Amino acid sequence: MVNDEHPTSYYSTPKITIFALMKKCHVCRTTLPDNARFCFNCGAAQRMAQTTTAPPRLNLRDNVEQQIETQFFLVFRERIETEHSAALLERYSNRLYQSNFQEVINRRAEQLAAQLHVLDQAEELGQRRAERILENAIEDLLDYFIIRHCADLNAVLLPEAILSYQGLPWEDVNLFQMVMHYLDFAHEQETLYTNFLEMPVEKLRNASQAFLYPEPQERIFFICDQSILGSVREGFAMTERAIYWKAHLEKPRQVAYDNLLTLERKKDWITINEHFFSVNQALNLKMFKLLKKIKRLISYE
Repeated sequence: MVNDEHPTSYYSTPKITIFALMKKCHVCRTTLPDNARFCFNCGAAQRMAQTTTAPPRLNLRDNVEQQIETQFFLVFRERIETEHSAALLERYSNRLYQSNFQEVINRRAEQLAAQLHVLDQAEELGQRRAERILENAIEDLLDYFIIRHCADLNAVLLPEAILSYQGLPWEDVNLFQMVMHYLDFAHEQETLYTNFLEMPVEKLRNASQAFLYPEPQERIFFICDQSILGSVREGFAMTERAIYWKAHLEKPRQVAYDNLLTLERKKDWITINEHFFSVNQALNLKMFKLLKKIKRLISYE
């Protein structure tokens, strides 16, 4: 079942630009120029010193249900074009109406409007929380629709287990289980290691020398080998704290989950904090969705 969470709309408000006089890398504390996107000392991606506040998408003093529905269809189009195929947008749209999913959207918008009204009356809302509730609800609705109603249109088989994490707060998530459910390695051909006592010692050593540098006591969920000869000198791994990877002819990279700044899906690869990452079409999409989910869960706290 689709669980709770979010709403929408636009009204005019002046943009505010904030300038920081100086900033330091949040990882190694090196002093950096205001507009530095990466630390020149440790390579960590940086939050930009200059930010612009966008106009709020939700006006709680207007018709909230209508705003929610409007925002749903804007995000629906973006989702299909980003994660699936712009050429199939009309077919996905037709499926939405043929499946009567519009009724689900209407009911959910009504529930969310009521939820937001109660929170607003209790002065427990605020614009940022309202928009996060909206974002989570729309993302969950779209996952439900695309997985349950569009399996034949999707180029990548998306595991239904993804839906079991709807509405769960970060503290209630079993991260290892969620990672394995989203990536669904049972339907992949990649060489995967999860039992490191049985993994050849030389291969484990190669991975640790090439790209996997966890903190002491950091739990490693899996190591996926992408090297041509099975040496595990290239590949990717996920832990309880971060994703680590080494692509062919690229530097080793690591990004902590609480430092996921930008995620983009390109035609044949994705970027994580603007760093190239690629396995195959299916795993690229599933990883993209997984990291987006983690980013949303952490930022919602």
